[in-house]
Amino acid sequence: MYFCFSNLNSNYMRTLRIKAVLFFVLFSLASIFSQEPKNTITSRGWSFGLGGVSVYDEYLSPLVYTGTVFRADYESMHFISDSNNKLSLQQTLMVSGGMTDNVAKTNSIFYLALRPGIGMHYHFRPMANLKILVGGIWDLAFVSKYSFNNGNNPYSADFSTQINASFIAQYLLNVKKFPIMIRYSLRSPLAGVMFVPEYGASYYEMFTLGKLGNAIHFSSLHNSLAWNNSLTADLMLKKMIIRLSYIHDYEKHHANSLHFESMQNVFSIGSVINFSIFDRGKRKAPASYNDINK
Repeated sequence: MYFCFSNLNSNYMRTLRIKAVLFFVLFSLASIFSQEPKNTITSRGWSFGLGGVSVYDEYLSPLVYTGTVFRADYESMHFISDSNNKLSLQQTLMVSGGMTDNVAKTNSIFYLALRPGIGMHYHFRPMANLKILVGGIWDLAFVSKYSFNNGNNPYSADFSTQINASFIAQYLLNVKKFPIMIRYSLRSPLAGVMFVPEYGASYYEMFTLGKLGNAIHFSSLHNSLAWNNSLTADLMLKKMIIRLSYIHDYEKHHANSLHFESMQNVFSIGSVINFSIFDRGKRKAPASYNDINK
């Protein structure tokens, strides 16, 4: 039985609408909570990178596929109030895509991932120039994979929503009076819900005929393991901030006797913008401003 997008009926469209609603809810919450207090400074960063990706999806193939991935990351962070310099709000968005091949070069899988998130961190300042952030992030993950040589079931989709533990350590380093912000961040899921089909079940049967079966699973450390590591260096030039990053993004999960695994290693470059900007020259931010960078 061939999977055909043109044959999808209202059940499949209803599923797509549910996903769209979840996506809309996440960004609605983000827009509500991200209203910056009047006297806070918000840091927003964009990074674009290139690296390697490996994909293992037993629903599509028993082989590991590797290739090149293009990735874009966005981050926004600010304190939640004018007077509070302990609790901050963070918004994130990751988009990546690439083409992968098996070792024999007999088949290719197109890979596309999207992961928005929103979370909060508590700030600790144990010593001068060092800041530790501990908190949590709720995110949604959409991953689409298309196998070019599979006849019956060429498409596989990962969908999950997770509560993640989040840790960030940043240190302001001065190299001959040239400031560089070094930051390490780690995110790992604790609990959530994920979609995993049964082996051999086609997406046509699941979404057109409504035979979802045992496809929705509770996820935690027993069946889902992931960590997103990043090491960044913000070069604070006089008129701009350049961000250099190395990202290691690993994830594996299993259910219904199917195993899934992916890994990205990406080097990226981007920029950081501080809204309500005051340069480090003659014009400095007034004391009444709550600066997320301090």
